[in-house]
Amino acid sequence: MFKNITLSVLCVLCFGFSAKSQATYDEDTLIATGYVAPTSSDYAELIANTKIRNNTNTPDTIVWQRIVENLPSMNWTSAVCDITQCYGVTTNTAQFILGANVVKELSFHFYPKTDKGKGYMVVRFSKKSNPSIYTDIYINAQGYGANINTLSKVAFSLFPNPTNTSLIINSYIANNGQFSIVNLFGETVLNGSFQNGSPIDISPLSKGIYCVNVIGNNSVTSSKLVVE
Repeated sequence: MFKNITLSVLCVLCFGFSAKSQATYDEDTLIATGYVAPTSSDYAELIANTKIRNNTNTPDTIVWQRIVENLPSMNWTSAVCDITQCYGVTTNTAQFILGANVVKELSFHFYPKTDKGKGYMVVRFSKKSNPSIYTDIYINAQGYGANINTLSKVAFSLFPNPTNTSLIINSYIANNGQFSIVNLFGETVLNGSFQNGSPIDISPLSKGIYCVNVIGNNSVTSSKLVVE
């Protein structure tokens, strides 16, 4: 009986130490959205970000590997930026040292050129000393068809964000306009018109990450929305 109790305590202690020693990530499912290039001589980039955290007093060597890349056409490419540098589209793995008690940003990039469509990649992060314990980051991308008249940026804010019942869109340029909310699969789940300061009912939306597209004064831009 004593041996069983001792073994159980040791297992709990070991598990707790292992869990605590792992790096954590603010989000493991991301979306990168925007417009593709209007011509082959123009540049287009879709970006998603998250943060990696080391909550311990010990530095860790983290290894990342792009294990899945599913893109809508041969013109699309993707790349990863870890906390030390941005890599080329052909680099599928690298490593970096995550200092003790630090928070750093990771970013994931898609280059769609002129081809609209949806794609994704999966990047796996693990400790070099224990690769069997890992976190997979899923990054979904949506490239919208470019329109010369809709490429200029319009600044707007979303409040509250995160939210679960209502959303207020405040455009800094237009007092009103059209909006659409898109899920991680590129599906439009809600759209309509907005007035600055007027709440929009989003209670039918499930918990998750969405992209809000706002159209105003012949311009379109996007921002991330978290529904709790």
